[in-house]
Amino acid sequence: MPEVQMTEAEFEVYLAKARELSLFFREIGPKYDVDNTFAYPSIKAFKDSGLGALPVPKEFGGPGGSILHTSKIISELSKGDSAITLAYNMHFIMVGITMGLMSETQNKYWLGRVADGEIMFGPFSEQRAGFSGLADMKAVPQSEGGWRLYGKKTWGTLCEAADIITTNATITDADGNLPEDFQERVNAESFFIADFNVDEDGQGDGIRIEKTWDALGMHSTGTHVIHFDGLFVPEDGFICEWRSGAFGVLEWASLMFASIYLGMQYRVLEESRAVLSKKTLGATFGAIVAQDTKVATVGHIIDGIGDMASRVELSRRVLYQTCQDLIDGKDDEWPLELRFPYIGLAKTFIAENVMNMTRHAMSMVGGSSFRRGTIFERLYRDSAASMFQPLNSDQSRTYIGEVLLAPEQLND
Repeated sequence: MPEVQMTEAEFEVYLAKARELSLFFREIGPKYDVDNTFAYPSIKAFKDSGLGALPVPKEFGGPGGSILHTSKIISELSKGDSAITLAYNMHFIMVGITMGLMSETQNKYWLGRVADGEIMFGPFSEQRAGFSGLADMKAVPQSEGGWRLYGKKTWGTLCEAADIITTNATITDADGNLPEDFQERVNAESFFIADFNVDEDGQGDGIRIEKTWDALGMHSTGTHVIHFDGLFVPEDGFICEWRSGAFGVLEWASLMFASIYLGMQYRVLEESRAVLSKKTLGATFGAIVAQDTKVATVGHIIDGIGDMASRVELSRRVLYQTCQDLIDGKDDEWPLELRFPYIGLAKTFIAENVMNMTRHAMSMVGGSSFRRGTIFERLYRDSAASMFQPLNSDQSRTYIGEVLLAPEQLND
């Protein structure tokens, strides 16, 4: 982890900006959920806030916020609107990943642009295999130097607001043939960075956006398919070999996703308390017999809110302590093969909690929460996205189990 450069007094200024921006996200979020489009007014608001520069080290023009500072900012924004925040979360993820892998010269240039307000995104998944599959997308070497990229990525979150693109592709021979040897192919999969210039129709030189996003929830993220039709990447756009580099910095992915869903947990608890503290059923006769039943006096409602608050607090501790453990270097004590999945346990724990809470909230609030357009209906839909960002619960447990059951591990 980079040295923590930001003081708590400096961080409070950014946290105040995040609270203000969170309120704006909360205000505009419902419209873009209904419209199923990216929340375009958020672009100027996000850039004006200066929050995008938060994790950029001071030597590259930023304020030097840590991974813990960034997590807290994302959680605060997510309290306002998790879908809009999930879009900008891609920026924070890619800034965190790239700054740990780029050369000093590259950091000075690209992070300097981020410090000046530019936005970064990173499409990586391909249809056949998602995050774990080796890239079929090709980086074809050019005689004049550099590469041209061909293929497509399926999860281009934040593409409609971005100025900088990062992605992975496999370097081919001059004729565009992928390596036949498996290990050579692994070694050839590479991480690139380039300018992202498209017009209002999503068309650019060698690259284009195909607007395909139509999912159960997280409508306003603007997550579309990105087609690479020969995008030119100069030689200084090569960052590193992808597989050997990425797994050392992927905490910026799993812990930032966890931050989204911690913020959503706060929102679920807030909205549940607001409804259930005031709701009355009138006269009831059945499981509850009373002349005037106030929901806040019913045992399972009291227990339910207590359970929610407990989950929020446990999630907060798990996430922020994991961030602090990384800052303190305690991850050096973990087996190297398990570093990433162990870090990711914070995300899987919070993901399971937020899905439990949204379902429980709808059960306690009652049938009105099932109507389209209510905050509970939306939170229920949006929380489902937590299952898919890597590593998910099934992937994590399988990965950990395989490592621990390997004969060499058992011998140790």
